[in-house]
Parts: sequence; structure tokens; C-alpha cells
Amino acid sequence: MFKTFLKGAALIALSSVFICSCGYCSNKNLDILTAFSSQMKKENSLWVGTFQLVFNDMKNEILKKDVVFKGEKPTKDLNLLNSQEFDKSMLNEESYYTSYGLTSPEAKKQIEKDILAKFNEKSSILDTLDWSKGYQKYYAYAMLKKDFEFPNEFDKLKSAKFNNSKEKFNYFGINEKSSDLLDDNVGVLFYNGKNDYAVRLYTKNNDIVYLYRTDDSSNFKKQFEKMQTQSKKFKGNRFFGENDTLMVPNLKLKDQRNYEELCNKIIEGTDRMIFSDAIETIELELNSKGGRVKSEAALMTRTMSLRHPDTSEGRDFNFDKPFTMFLIDKGKKDPYLAIKVKNLKGINK
Repeated sequence: MFKTFLKGAALIALSSVFICSCGYCSNKNLDILTAFSSQMKKENSLWVGTFQLVFNDMKNEILKKDVVFKGEKPTKDLNLLNSQEFDKSMLNEESYYTSYGLTSPEAKKQIEKDILAKFNEKSSILDTLDWSKGYQKYYAYAMLKKDFEFPNEFDKLKSAKFNNSKEKFNYFGINEKSSDLLDDNVGVLFYNGKNDYAVRLYTKNNDIVYLYRTDDSSNFKKQFEKMQTQSKKFKGNRFFGENDTLMVPNLKLKDQRNYEELCNKIIEGTDRMIFSDAIETIELELNSKGGRVKSEAALMTRTMSLRHPDTSEGRDFNFDKPFTMFLIDKGKKDPYLAIKVKNLKGINK
């Protein structure tokens, strides 16, 4: 049976994002944040927990102490990294791989062998790093890999605008012609009016996709807590009904961040040890069938030379305006990825 068309059918909208087709690049509209509680500065913000995993191993297993740079007061983001607000306990073991120790060609080969065996994946960053042996040359590496499918594939919808844009973007979801089976893909967290609502998209893998329609520019942690509070308070219908429709964009992004602010600074309490490389990559896809996340991170150390380098009617769930998305591993309570989208220009296919 197909949905009956009713005026004012609810729309749930996300949008389609594309950044780079060949390798990783930095997109001017996207800011990859250091921590879940980091302050947002750009129109679009993204956080993934992979870099925190390598920072945790470097801090706990190699340095055995908080990271503090000689002669510098720790920044807010460095304090957040040291606080380890994200760790392995927030992921299922099959979702990630980590390794740390002394650098060597053999260590690199072992990582390549391990991630191929576990994820059937090759690294995009290992070849860019120095794996030669040396005094105080350590590494911490992590890969996070997730694939999830919706119980029933959503319909591909007509292109539409996003946040009053001139351009139109590609969407998928549920409309008045969609099969009732698709309703089972969606659960309502709350609906408090035309600009304040959230839904959950169910997956075959029991992973959770939350979509939260909000103009809130506070950090992801505060937004997530607010969304949970609103959901607990909501007394209305949590079922996705025949008068509701869904509209979600095909996210596809590929980006990289180099944490240059952590590099080439002497780590307090060491023999001139510095971070020589601090890198994180992210690939994210969301389409009518499901989604995919692949992220790598590495943190490398070496000894600074004595010559100091330069350190310079119906409910309207419309996600066609600024929104935040959270991804949570199955059986866990805390997100491993969050993205805030305010402007789709440059990040839509």
C-alpha cells in the first residue's frame, strides 16, 4: 500500500555532500574539530574520534603523562585532548584498529597487514610518514571503519534547495508515493515545532543515525545533550506516520586535517621530543541504502635538532536548514562522529 498524499506532509531533509574525487583536500566550508567539545568556527563542522584514539595511546602508553609543551600554556583543545572525553570503550572492537610503538619499516608493514585482514582496507597515510628507526621515534596509529545499511532502501527524491540556497541538491527519503515499509526505517525523537525536531534512522547493523534540526552553534557535546533532554521530555507520537515524509541528502565527503598546532614543539619532561606529524583523514558517505565511515589518524614523534625550526499539518521535519548529525556505534551511548551543516556549497555532489 502506498502513502496517501496530504497537504502539509512532514519533510525530513539532509543533503548531498561531495568534497574531493582524488585524494584528500581541505574544504574551506568544513572545519574538522579537535574534540567533541571543541568550539565551532566555520559554517560546517565535523568531529570524528580517530585522532583522539592515537592521542590517548601516545599519552597513556608512550609518554605516560599529559601532553604539555615547554614554555606554553595548554590551549582549550589540548586540555580537551588530555581529558580523553572519547576513548575505545565508546566503540565496538570490530569498528576500529590501533597500534603504537617504536617506528620501523616492520611496524608499518604489520599495520598494513592488520588493516587489510580486519577491514580489507589499505592506508592512505602510512606512505606519507617517516618509518625509519631512530632515537625517540614513536608512532600511534588508528583506523575507524563503519558500514551500515537501512532496513529498507529509501526512495530517491527530487532535488531541492538547502537553507535558502540558489542551488538545488540531491535528497533521498520518504514521500506520499513511498511504500509504508519505509516508515519502519524512522523513529521520531521529538517534534517541538517547525524548526525544532529530531529523528533516528534505524539500520540493519543496529548502528544509530540521529538527525537533529537546529540552529544551535554550541559545541557538539552540548547539542547532543540538548537533543537527548528534548527526547526525554517529548510526550507526542514517536512513530513515523502516514502523514509524515522524509527528505535526507546524500552526504559524501573526503577531507584531511593536519594538526600543525601540535607539531614542532618540545614536549615538557622529555629530551627535546616533539610531534613531527599529527594527521587525521575522514571519508563519510550517506545515501538511500545506508552509509560508510573510514577514518585514519597518526601521531609521530622525533627529537628536535638543536637548531630550532620556525613554529609559525503533519509535522515538518525539514533538514533543509542548518542541522547536526551524530553517528553512534551499536550498543554504545556516545557518538564517534558528529557533523554540523550550515552551507552545502562545495560539499554537495
